[in-house]
Amino acid sequence: MSKFVDFDPLRGVETLEDSYDGHIQLHYRQDVESVLELTKTERINGLTDHGIKNDLWLYARIPPVVILELRFKHGIDIFKRDHMKRAFEVINRDYPYLKTTEKRHTLAH
Repeated sequence: MSKFVDFDPLRGVETLEDSYDGHIQLHYRQDVESVLELTKTERINGLTDHGIKNDLWLYARIPPVVILELRFKHGIDIFKRDHMKRAFEVINRDYPYLKTTEKRHTLAH
């Protein structure tokens, strides 16, 4: 059974710990339902698409637990510019429900 370690009230992320065979494994949990409802509304109604013409576009809302998953599961640090091409590919493929638009963005390299 996981042991509670910490709760970050600012981000809503809970940290849990499991111990087995002398190893410790941390798990992160967050309720992202409100984020998913917001992105669905923005996507369906095209609410973020107006910024494309001004070179400012909210493409996706990425909760902290997904930022961690991208980092540890896919090796993507969304805060590094050279990781962005891969980030867009993975978001389009594996996390489309986080997108705030029906449009598809890619980066050329």
